[in-house]
Amino acid sequence: MAITLTVAAFILIIVGLVGTFIPMFPGLPVGWLGLFIAFLSPNCTLSIWTIVITLLLMVIVTVLDYVIPAKMVKKSGGTKSGERGALIGSMSGIVLVNPIILIFGSFIGALIGEIINDSKDIKKALKSAFSSFIGFLLGTGIKAFLTLSFLLILILNLVLGLF
Repeated sequence: MAITLTVAAFILIIVGLVGTFIPMFPGLPVGWLGLFIAFLSPNCTLSIWTIVITLLLMVIVTVLDYVIPAKMVKKSGGTKSGERGALIGSMSGIVLVNPIILIFGSFIGALIGEIINDSKDIKKALKSAFSSFIGFLLGTGIKAFLTLSFLLILILNLVLGLF
């Protein structure tokens, strides 16, 4: 049973890591689930604090994944309309269950928001939309890094008894 749980934990974390790059797949939560399964295994000595802290990080990063594109719009000089559009566009990919919209939703949303705000300044609208897309890529990178950290925590725990 212990070996089965440990192997399942590794598989879930690897699937979660791959899933961070696949739209519509909750890679980070799946990766954390792998860490939690490892916690249940007698082979691992993960502390409850490791599980709680990684859970909090997973929740924060999951939320930030939707917020970062909107904040990138603001940072690039975009308007509130562009920020709202990026946020709505990011979330619409989930609601519409469409991977294309999930990838480019924040871009499209920011572009539409900026055009609604000022239809004459297409250059600014494109700059905001591109910044939103960079934010999407940044969020994906953060999710991948955290999921990879879950894998490292599991390996270090099994090999050295850390965490």
